[in-house]
Amino acid sequence: MIIAYLIMCAMIVLSILYLYYSVAVRSGKRIDANQQVFSNVRRAEITEEVEAGRLTSQESAQLLLDIEHESRLQPIKKSHFFHTDVELARWVMLAIVAVAVLGSVSLYQSMGYSKDVFFTQDLQNQQLTPQKISAFLQYRSRRYDRVEDWYYEATDFVSTGKYTEAIIAFEKALDRLPENAENRTTLLVEYAQTVFYANGNQSSEKMRRVVDQILKEVPTEAIALGLKGVSEFDQKHYLGAVLAWQEAIRYNPRSAERIALLSAIGKAREAGAINYEQVAPIITHQVAVKIEWEPNRLQWHSDDILLVYALVEGQKMPVAIQRVLPEELGQPILLTNLDSPMPTGTLVDLKKVDLMVKLSNINDNDLTKGRIIGIKESSLVNSKEIIVIKVAL
Repeated sequence: MIIAYLIMCAMIVLSILYLYYSVAVRSGKRIDANQQVFSNVRRAEITEEVEAGRLTSQESAQLLLDIEHESRLQPIKKSHFFHTDVELARWVMLAIVAVAVLGSVSLYQSMGYSKDVFFTQDLQNQQLTPQKISAFLQYRSRRYDRVEDWYYEATDFVSTGKYTEAIIAFEKALDRLPENAENRTTLLVEYAQTVFYANGNQSSEKMRRVVDQILKEVPTEAIALGLKGVSEFDQKHYLGAVLAWQEAIRYNPRSAERIALLSAIGKAREAGAINYEQVAPIITHQVAVKIEWEPNRLQWHSDDILLVYALVEGQKMPVAIQRVLPEELGQPILLTNLDSPMPTGTLVDLKKVDLMVKLSNINDNDLTKGRIIGIKESSLVNSKEIIVIKVAL
């Protein structure tokens, strides 16, 4: 591409030089003609002066020699090609400029800069569609061939349910990512999930290999542990499924996923006839909370996060805490004996707790900060009831 660009620049420069040279030669020809006319006039004047007796023969001879000398000093005529009419140079330059302009536009299009410009314009004008975004992501991955471009293409395919295409894009991203990269595990987890989805939400040998690779590097990776449990269950290794899913619960604080894992563990226990004496439950004490609010009086913001506490009466430090995003409030929040911020106090051996909801900022890591927007006192632990807390500012 760069070579083609340089060739077109050279063509434009040469055409301009040719036009300039042609114009200069044309001007020189006009000067030659004018000089010849001037010489003839001077000779006629000298003849008249001699006939009138105002010049001697020696003076007239000297003047004629001077005129002859001046004529010989004129530039030698150029080659025939450059002496042709300047009109040819104009047409040649016009043709070269036209080729160069059209070639530049074609080069601009083939290099893809127009796609970047159009995408930016659509983004500014809020005219982007899912099809335009997908097409742009695919163009960028093939143009730049970078890890992040292949990753964005893969996640876009996942969002549209094109899992086979997403697997190919994930593999290209992984091929270009260094083995010791910090985000390699995260990419492998998404890749394993996509392989799982592509196989109809069933485990496969390919998924197992990826999951084993992840857990070898990070044994506490919750999503990989969940997929390992699925693999064990599909192979009817129910004890392995229970153990894997319990570890997934240990390292996954999200209430919705914990509830799903608890349900899966129940199925595995039933299928494998695994009682609590064989494998003790990892969650022994819990409180289920449901948060309700009036939409016309409370609007959530993008940086909002809710802190849900379980407190012992008379104490300020919670025995269990969950950080919940507003979009996760559609399902119950599960406070368990695993959610204690301090190892000295948990829900174990407690019959009742006070529940408190605080509104905090997602960027604030201090779990004690926030504005209290809801309280529920004397709530039973290990009750089958889902405790409703109405919040308001």
